[in-house]
Amino acid sequence: MQLRVVSQEDISPSLSLASDRFFLQTVDTTAVLRVYTCPGDVVRLGRYHAAAGLNATDQVTVSRRLSGGRVVPSGHGFVHFSLILPHRSAFFSDDPFYLAPFQVLNRHVRSVLHGFKAAGVQLFYPGRDFLTIERRTVGWVSWTSEKNGAALIEGSLAVRRDFSLLPYLLDTIDPAGTISSQFLAPDHVTSLEQGAGRPPSLVQLTRLFQHGFAQLAETCVVQDLTHTEQEHIARLAHSAEAEAWLASWPARHDLPFQPSVATPLGSLTIGFDVTPQHTLSALQLSGDFLAPAHTVESLQSALSGQPLTIPALQHSMDQLFLSPEHYFLGPQHLRVIPETILHAYGL
Repeated sequence: MQLRVVSQEDISPSLSLASDRFFLQTVDTTAVLRVYTCPGDVVRLGRYHAAAGLNATDQVTVSRRLSGGRVVPSGHGFVHFSLILPHRSAFFSDDPFYLAPFQVLNRHVRSVLHGFKAAGVQLFYPGRDFLTIERRTVGWVSWTSEKNGAALIEGSLAVRRDFSLLPYLLDTIDPAGTISSQFLAPDHVTSLEQGAGRPPSLVQLTRLFQHGFAQLAETCVVQDLTHTEQEHIARLAHSAEAEAWLASWPARHDLPFQPSVATPLGSLTIGFDVTPQHTLSALQLSGDFLAPAHTVESLQSALSGQPLTIPALQHSMDQLFLSPEHYFLGPQHLRVIPETILHAYGL
């Protein structure tokens, strides 16, 4: 498989999101690696953060990415990458489901580590969703897939600033504290500038990502966006769907039960309501998990209407996840969903 490398400097979050959408719709036999930076201060929500009443300002931009996972800082001082594949196993097999969902990040992050270690940067992936240098957080990774099978593996690295910036950004845009996040103290984070003594340029960083992922590809070519591609991406960025994207996973205040449970990726909130007959009448899953949108929608639909018993709820989930296209990563086991629902309801 050929790998195409695209470098984009100081593009807006909306154009970045539109670029990922465009390539997820058009990717065929050539994988696309985007390495890019965004200007200003940016807070990037995960796909399933239930956001309400966020106060975006002239100083801080709020965006929502396509993949799930934690809320992270972005913008000036960070470098980002997006790897778009025709399916999640494309570099390893013709079988789209050759890689199990829990293997996808590990297999692809190895290439990021390889590229940076070749330049003397000792990146480490301890698992889950963080990248570290000497056990200090320096980056994050996440992934998702579309109903057509196309996959997006994405993440970022702190270059000039670090992840201790996040609480200050959240104080600006979310003073009510509706978005849960892990607090990372300055002693627990680092940046590429701290490690190397000077920040690498976007050109240098692109070469490191390219060097790492080139080991998976048969051939590798650097190619900027064509004029036609730029036009398509601009239309996507200014479409009605793009404008509504930030509010696409709203807080469901109509659901009276809102229990949250800690997970290895952060937290999972389960909003639900119950009928007089003790069946689930509505359900919303939100928080720091990784799953395709069609899986989350199908899971919420499958559980709604079920009686409040562990066997009934577990059976509905088991039936859904018989299909290899569906996955839900975050909790140590999916049984936590029915257990949390029943506990919150007092059963």
